[in-house]
Amino acid sequence: MGKAKLVKNNENDISWKNSIKTKLISSMLLVAAIPLLIAVSISYYTSTTKAVADALDSLEWQAWYVQSAILTVIQNNESTIRSFAESPTTIAFMRGEEVDMDELKAQMKSLDEYLGDGNVIVLSNAEGQMVLRDDDGALVDISQREYWQEAMTGKFSVSNAIVSASTGTRSISMACPVIDNHTGKVLGTVHRNYNLNDFHEILAAECDEGFVVDRNGDMLAHSQYEISADDEVLNFSASPYMNTDGIEGSYRSTAAGYPTYLAYAKDNDLSGFTVCVAKKESDIMASARKSAYIVIGIGIALLVIVAVLSVILANGFAKPITSVDSSLSNLAEGRFKQIDGFANRKDEIGKIVRSTNSVIGKLDDIVGHIKSSASIVGDSSENLSDMANQISSTAEGVSNAVMEIATGATQQAEEIQQAAENVGRITDAVTGVQHSTENMENLASKMKQASEASSKSLIDLQSSSSDMTEKIEEIARTISATKDAVTSINESVEGISGIASQTNLLSLNASIEAARAGEAGKGFAVVAEEIRKLADDSDSMAQDIRTQMDILLKQSEAAVTAANLVRQGNLEQQEAIGETLESVNGMLADIDGTVDGVRDIAGGASTCVESNDVVSDAMSSLSAISEENAASSETTGNSVQELSGTVSDLAKSADDLKDIAIKLNEEISFFKDDDEV
Repeated sequence: MGKAKLVKNNENDISWKNSIKTKLISSMLLVAAIPLLIAVSISYYTSTTKAVADALDSLEWQAWYVQSAILTVIQNNESTIRSFAESPTTIAFMRGEEVDMDELKAQMKSLDEYLGDGNVIVLSNAEGQMVLRDDDGALVDISQREYWQEAMTGKFSVSNAIVSASTGTRSISMACPVIDNHTGKVLGTVHRNYNLNDFHEILAAECDEGFVVDRNGDMLAHSQYEISADDEVLNFSASPYMNTDGIEGSYRSTAAGYPTYLAYAKDNDLSGFTVCVAKKESDIMASARKSAYIVIGIGIALLVIVAVLSVILANGFAKPITSVDSSLSNLAEGRFKQIDGFANRKDEIGKIVRSTNSVIGKLDDIVGHIKSSASIVGDSSENLSDMANQISSTAEGVSNAVMEIATGATQQAEEIQQAAENVGRITDAVTGVQHSTENMENLASKMKQASEASSKSLIDLQSSSSDMTEKIEEIARTISATKDAVTSINESVEGISGIASQTNLLSLNASIEAARAGEAGKGFAVVAEEIRKLADDSDSMAQDIRTQMDILLKQSEAAVTAANLVRQGNLEQQEAIGETLESVNGMLADIDGTVDGVRDIAGGASTCVESNDVVSDAMSSLSAISEENAASSETTGNSVQELSGTVSDLAKSADDLKDIAIKLNEEISFFKDDDEV
């Protein structure tokens, strides 16, 4: 398995817009700003709505107040001129009766002084001709005047705006009929003008922007300026209040060229005049805007406070996360560096830091155990490889020795065959011993030499067989030691498998902890997955080693069994060689006796025949033992060759185990110790 490539993440890899610090600050600012904007909007809406409503209420009240002031003027004039019109002196004067004119004028002046507006009372006859003025002014015809015509119908009337023919001023006229109390006939009218600039004074005193319009929609007076007789008078006949039966109301208008709110109050009973009071929308909104600006200022201050708190809180989150990232980056490079600080925090950050340090500590312990186990496996594999190589070398030596024994046994068989042939010759010689003792002595000498050579060969064979027995015992001890080493390796492999299981379990725990850590634990999950794969590979390698060790153990047991069989056959061969050697030694003694017998013709032929029979039997037995020895040597050679193959497999398995240990060390070398740079 290739080493996983983990990319180190550092703070520079994260752009400011993707930084959790930026997101936290932005989120907190949004959390503060959105309610603040909503609050400001609601406050502005409610304040402006309330300001408009309050302004309209105020304007409507103001309109009625001004209307009331104007109506008071008109009512005062009405009561005054009505009282004068109903006066007996006035009625008598209008009947044409003699009256005290000085008293009548004094009465008129007294009433004018009472009203105190600088205007005068005028009496007109039934033809519309003025007949009396208390100021002795010009007497003009007013028969075309609307107010006179309406008063002649018997009711009090108030005119629209007019320009006085006698004074040339803009004014209104209020007229009351003079009715004969005996006949009920209208004798004429009493009217009195009222300067509209006095309405201007009332409006100016009571409102900032207000005006009065008559029944035709012509402006009578304005609060901000006076209107002269020569000025062009504005007409508001198209305005909403001129086209409604309602006596009051308010609305938003742009007729003045800028938005205003206007309230009106109509006097439909007495004058028919409409008082309008207006206020600029900007003036109405000024207080609302001021309140909104105050709220916005407070909001900005709160946003600054929230921004400072956001930076503090963001740093409180970002710094531990940066430390965790640094620790995980070191872990990604194979370094187990725990997080410094933040572990004493009582919140989730502290818990994450403590959990991270715990995981790193556990991984450090796991990797340490794996390193130790890998080192032990490496050492064991090296020892096993050396032992296998030594066994292979020893087996090769044993094989060579056995081949030498087999070669010696073959040569021995050939020599025994030659000895048998010599015994045949002895038999021929015994037959002719009586004819030629000299030839028999020569033959006896040759047989002695051959017997000595056979004895020497048997001694060499016995020595070689003894050496082979020792070497076979050494092979058996070595194979037994190999078996013990294989058993020890199996135990180590079991330990490795246990470590792999424990590593897998710890990897599972690390994965669980990483899952609990959420987004911050993704690095843990990667490391845990790599450790789990490494544990699986280690367990798989351990299983392969165990399988090879089991095969090696079985082969070692077979080799021990074969060695024991070879040793047993070699012991039997040594016994046979010992017996043969004794026989050859006895044959040598017989040959010596034969030589002596040849020299001593008297004991000659019978002793030679008997010795010849003994030698013939010994040669037959020796030949059989030599053949069996040669077969045993071949069997031993084959067993040794099988042992050599087994040892080669053991050496190959040891090399594989060594390669696995080297690979495990290379894999685990990714993780550094605390003192490594």
